[in-house]
This record gives sequence, C-alpha cells and structure tokens, in this order.
Amino acid sequence: MPCYCEICGREVLNERDCKRVVVEGSILQVCPDCYRKLISSGKARPYVEESKKPLVVISRSKRVMTGASRGFGEEFEIVEDYAKRIREARERLGWTQAVLASKIKESENTIKRIESGRLKPSLELAKRLEKVLGIKLIERTAEEPLQTGREDEDYFTVGDLIRVSKK
Repeated sequence: MPCYCEICGREVLNERDCKRVVVEGSILQVCPDCYRKLISSGKARPYVEESKKPLVVISRSKRVMTGASRGFGEEFEIVEDYAKRIREARERLGWTQAVLASKIKESENTIKRIESGRLKPSLELAKRLEKVLGIKLIERTAEEPLQTGREDEDYFTVGDLIRVSKK
C-alpha cells in the first residue's frame, strides 16, 4: 500500500520505505529523500516509538486535545472572554471571589488571577466553573479547510505551507 510524503507530497509505493521523523515536536511520515535531507541538516530527528505507558501531560495551552485518553478525538478551547464571563456570572449570583473559590475547591488567588485574565483555566477547571456558575466557557474548535492552490488534489503537505530556502 503506498504512502505519501508529508513534506513534498511524493508517493512512496512501498510503505516500508516511508520513514517517520520528528520536526519541531510533530511526527511526520516522509519519503527517503526528505528523510536524508532533514536528518543531515539537523532539522529533524528520527522518530523512536515510545513505550505504551500512559502519560500525564499538563498543558497551559489555549487548545486542549481530548484524543485517545477519552476517546473523543476532538479539539476544545476556552473562550476568549472567559475572565469577563466568570466575573459577571459570579457577581450575578452575588458571590465573592472567596465563595466561588470554596465552591470549586480552588484558592481565592486562583479566582483573582482567572478573573483578571492573567491565568487561563485548564479544561477541568473550566468544566467545574461552567457547572457552578451555569455559563459556557468551553467550545469546540472549528476545523477550517486549508486552501492549497491545487484544485485537482484533495490534500496538501507541509511543503505547501512553508517556503524552503536553499542556502
């Protein structure tokens, strides 16, 4: 079964000839030519299959992937105006920051930092805040189709997204 290089888009007839590399934290499937170029230039490292131990990853990023651990495979993010929504909902209920903190089992300082916009809540904390305050803080990320400029093809490669400079 053939595979396609995610850098140049070339079809590799024998799937065993496709190589996996890690480029800036992303695992890509590449053809032998791109593999040699990336490894020799130091822009990538060979991908080594890790053990199947479950990992706990703590992320402070805006988007949270709920993939394999929960079986969803969808991407969620905290709304941009989370601080305003939380503050307004708390005030509407007539609660102080201390009361809200005790209800969601967090420190008052955490609530102050969230309401000021200096701390973005984790997905778990946002779910607790949604439940207690009766507001919406988590939304699905909409996937936008990317335009490649190629009308006859229904896929694109990393090479379509970046300009490769020759030195």
